[in-house]
Amino acid sequence: MTEKKWNLELLHLGKMRCKKSRMILTENPEEEIDIPVSAVLLRHPDYGNVLYDTGNAEDWSECLPESIQQGFPVTEWVSIRTALKKKGLSPEEIDVLILSHLHFDHAGGLREFAGTKAGNAVRISRSELSHALVKVFTGTVGGYVKSLIDVPGITYQPVDQDTVLFPGLTLFLQQSHAPGLIGLEVETENRGTVLCVSDAVYLRENEEKELPPDSPNREVAQGFLEHLKLLQKRREQTGAVILYGHDLKQEEQWIEEEESDR
Repeated sequence: MTEKKWNLELLHLGKMRCKKSRMILTENPEEEIDIPVSAVLLRHPDYGNVLYDTGNAEDWSECLPESIQQGFPVTEWVSIRTALKKKGLSPEEIDVLILSHLHFDHAGGLREFAGTKAGNAVRISRSELSHALVKVFTGTVGGYVKSLIDVPGITYQPVDQDTVLFPGLTLFLQQSHAPGLIGLEVETENRGTVLCVSDAVYLRENEEKELPPDSPNREVAQGFLEHLKLLQKRREQTGAVILYGHDLKQEEQWIEEEESDR
């Protein structure tokens, strides 16, 4: 009997604009690019519906600090509920919710899952959860917003190590961008093996040119490149394709292919 595999669909949740140097070293520090905000929907006939990330919050213009709005202005917003509805689903029909990390553009739709099955056991790495809570409760927020992650009706289920969540779906912890950022290795029917790496690698260009984001901290840049090599090795071992965190061309291409296959 042929083993059943997951089906992967990319959910477009809007766009932000930022200086390209926030994504990758560039000769023009003033160049700006559009980056997508997205989520990954995984469906399996036996194991149900799994969602990876939730996008920006509906009230982003009110809840996001001015520094974030200036650095990453939201130019388009699509709610996770709307995106799921297009797939014939609602937040109440998601069985498992995984957050790659707790930055505003990945955890912003968490409130839609308050009191749901998925919201009662949101998977997040323990190190990232601890890091985020220290940030928001000490006022050094960075990309974290307290109202988006301290949500009534949401309970976190911390992940401490690489974990086979279901057959064909493995969570692996990454040390890039955020401590313990969760990546997915998933065996799919429609795209083969996929490594969903979130913001551990923003753009295909990061990998092709082996360039990190522009950072005054050498350790950040070095850590980015070291982790990239680990992902490349993992890809070689599995024959996987990498889904980057904020690559507009890749998102557009994948969604176009998914729509043409319907």
